Amino acid sequence: MRVAYAREVADDLAGARTWYESRAPGLGEDFLRMAYATISELGEFPYSNGTVYNNFRRALLRRFPYSVYYFVSHDVITVYGVFHSSKDPQVIRQLLDTR
Repeated sequence: MRVAYAREVADDLAGARTWYESRAPGLGEDFLRMAYATISELGEFPYSNGTVYNNFRRALLRRFPYSVYYFVSHDVITVYGVFHSSKDPQVIRQLLDTR
């Protein structure tokens, strides 16, 4: 399946990468590798994660407390956000609704 991204996802990833990189050199790049590996797996197994809000699904990153929120439609997976797992679920729903 093809993967598409909401334009805000780049900011989500860049912000998390910057934060992790400020904690330890190379950790930000590790975060990005893990995020893109998780997203890549969605292309092979798009329905492996359950729905959490409307038709949005959530995939958990390994090693980092972040989740990828995405929507499956026919032959396209659209990633709508990559958020820290401690973020208020109500805020996440609002972000997903506006992207």
